Amino acid sequence: MLSLSDITELKREIKSRFGAELHFHDVCPRPYFTIEKTDKDIESFISEFLDSRKYHPKFSENHLQFTVER
Repeated sequence: MLSLSDITELKREIKSRFGAELHFHDVCPRPYFTIEKTDKDIESFISEFLDSRKYHPKFSENHLQFTVER
């Protein structure tokens, strides 16, 4: 899973660049993220951010929730 500093940086960048709140839910069996709004630019940014750390997002059907996979 991502480090807490990576999660904090991702949350800060999403808020700064897109004005959207990203929430991290640390629950079993798999932590996940929710975002209050999304679009192609936000999804692309999240993918690029995670790719640079050797992870990738798996978005839900409504694209407002995602998990992180290696």
